[in-house]
Formats: sequence, structure tokens, C-alpha cells
Amino acid sequence: MKCENYFCIYEMNGNCTLKEISLNISGACESCIYPEIDRIYLENEKQKLLRVYREEVRRN
Repeated sequence: MKCENYFCIYEMNGNCTLKEISLNISGACESCIYPEIDRIYLENEKQKLLRVYREEVRRN
């Protein structure tokens, strides 16, 4: 089964690794589990990406 939620621990290479899933009323997978991401690491990565986008805007 195809899966676009690359934050879910069951997604691998665009596919769901589970044999069966259930969807809630919104169409989201009820088995989805998000990994714990350290807040400091996440903030650092967000700032790096923000700098890249701002630099791109300045060039254009």
C-alpha cells in the first residue's frame, strides 16, 4: 500500500509496511506512529531550512 506520510514509523520508501490498516473518518491511518524528535534538534533543523529559503528569496 502506498504511503506519503514519511513521518510515520511504518512508512518505507513511499510504502506502508503494515499488512492491514484502518482509516479514521478523516481518512488518516489509525496505526500511524510518529517518532519522538528532540525539540532542540528540531528547532536547529528548522532554522537551517529557514536560512536556505531566505537565501533563495534574496537571490531571486
